[in-house]
Amino acid sequence: MKKIYYSFLWLLLICCCGTAFAQQISVSGKVTGAEGGYPLPGVSVIVKGTTTGAASGADGTFQINVPSEDAILLFRFLGYQTKEVRVGAQRQINVQLSTDNQQLSEVVVTALGIERSERSLGYATQQVNGEDLTFTKEQNVLGSLAGKVAGVQVTGSSGASMGGTQKIKIRGINSVTGSGQPLLVVDGTPISNANFAASDGVDYGNLGQDINPEDVASINVLKGPAASALYGIRGQNGVIMITTKKGAVGADKVTVQLSSAFSVERVGNIMPYQNMYGGGSSQTWRTLPNGEKYVQINVDESWGPKMDGTLVRQVFSFYPQDPNYGQTTPFVAHPDNIKDYYETGTTLNNGVSVSGGSQKTNYRISFNDTRIEGVEPNTWLRRNNVGVALGVNLSPKVTASANINYARNNGQRPAQGSEDGSRYLGQWFQRNIDMNRLKDYQYADGTFLHWNLRTPSSQLVRLPTLNRCTGTTPILTHTKATATIAETASSVMLD
Repeated sequence: MKKIYYSFLWLLLICCCGTAFAQQISVSGKVTGAEGGYPLPGVSVIVKGTTTGAASGADGTFQINVPSEDAILLFRFLGYQTKEVRVGAQRQINVQLSTDNQQLSEVVVTALGIERSERSLGYATQQVNGEDLTFTKEQNVLGSLAGKVAGVQVTGSSGASMGGTQKIKIRGINSVTGSGQPLLVVDGTPISNANFAASDGVDYGNLGQDINPEDVASINVLKGPAASALYGIRGQNGVIMITTKKGAVGADKVTVQLSSAFSVERVGNIMPYQNMYGGGSSQTWRTLPNGEKYVQINVDESWGPKMDGTLVRQVFSFYPQDPNYGQTTPFVAHPDNIKDYYETGTTLNNGVSVSGGSQKTNYRISFNDTRIEGVEPNTWLRRNNVGVALGVNLSPKVTASANINYARNNGQRPAQGSEDGSRYLGQWFQRNIDMNRLKDYQYADGTFLHWNLRTPSSQLVRLPTLNRCTGTTPILTHTKATATIAETASSVMLD
């Protein structure tokens, strides 16, 4: 009996020693952030399946004992993705943790750039990450918010795709004067989103067009007076907080990012037009003194005779410079004349950024070049953006930063409003007009071919040379003139 007792004690002692030896495997290392390489203090290091754990120090280092080489270490830190590492034969384990965007999305930027938990706010706000704004390469960053923020209505002008005016309203705020634009705040600097021009005519854009979408880290929309109270009367219509990208503090390396995008744009969803009746104000033909029928060229709409192939004098037959001068041609419809007005637009966007920093400083420098050819003839945009962001940590609680943004816009956008550009074309245009012929709108002697002039009173009419600045839509410019011209035995009158 005593022999069995001693044998049991020896077996128990061997097991305890084995356990003691197993617990003596010591593993140490350092935990850093994957983006900037800076140390992460307070990271939980846990042996998977046990309650054994440790935490990284202020410099990111840790030390923990594991039971065996088969042990797995779990590294957990708020805002970062959990990582598992098998110990194996390693005694020094250095780990880099990547940020978890799903966890960080709960932290939003509020008034004056203060970061707070979304759940702690007593008012409505919504955040959009910068990566979600550059999928379609929208040239005005405000246009990228369309469909991404609840209660926000974005309306673009005809030149919006070329960096033109983007009007934005939060929760349907309206005014008698047509204003109601929210306040833009870029890195703490308030700017106005008011249009530089009137509501129609030339589109000079607004300051929102000068913000480079590639530089935006996040956009927070503050809704309601409670959210924007700190900005006073300027924030009564809401506030759009734009935070730009910065360099990473603690990064020991320089990061260079290149981006390039090319897109093609075509006009779609053109409304259906009737193709039975041509230009004119009635279905009765006008005739010249020689009895020839002619198209009523002083009328914009198509309420005229049926387009059944009748031989008539069309507008180009009154230009001596035209090969069909004085001739009659079939009066037929051109079903795609509105569609033929538009061209294939292209956008080429190239950008480069350089970022980095040290233990207390960070920097980011970016350059972007945009080249756009619009879908409307003779429209284009050339834009360059340069951004510089500098920051320094003066103390654990004091940070100084500076941002410089330079934008150069040179372009020719479509006009805005119902009486300009393609909007006017859709309302006032004859269905018998051949748009492809009008594209060659200037004769060899400099005379402009125009489809919308006053009524001729002779079978051979010599129209005066029209010299004018036509802007983006020369074929649509309407010039009124009264003149009397002598030509052999017949006289010509432009009524």
